[in-house]
Amino acid sequence: MQTLRIFACVAAALGSAAIAGCGSSDNSNGTLLVRIRSDFAITEIHVTSVGSTTWGPNLISGDILAPGESLAVDVSCDQYDALLVDESGAQCTIHDVDLCFNTADWIIQNDTCPVFAVARAAREAAQATGSGSSAAH
Repeated sequence: MQTLRIFACVAAALGSAAIAGCGSSDNSNGTLLVRIRSDFAITEIHVTSVGSTTWGPNLISGDILAPGESLAVDVSCDQYDALLVDESGAQCTIHDVDLCFNTADWIIQNDTCPVFAVARAAREAAQATGSGSSAAH
């Protein structure tokens, strides 16, 4: 299993986002370990503080998290929304992810983003229809 490590703090990636509810203690920062336990490769992970209207940068820019891989991200205490994008471009938004801990796992499974399975089924159905219509008569 490949593990990618992102050393930039999520709050820094978000620019000047406020870190509400976090004190100066060492408990305000931690590491989020994102584990892909789904059938879908993830090409983008963006986060933003809850209520923000813009997404932060792609935390895995230029890379892909394949099934079985993981990503470690240094985080600051806050409530975040997350945007995941799979290899086909299907998007899944997850709201109110609590990232106030020292170290935690965020396991992405098939039921985390059902939209990925729906998009895959639609692609496979379109391919099956397309290949059937091109058969010689």
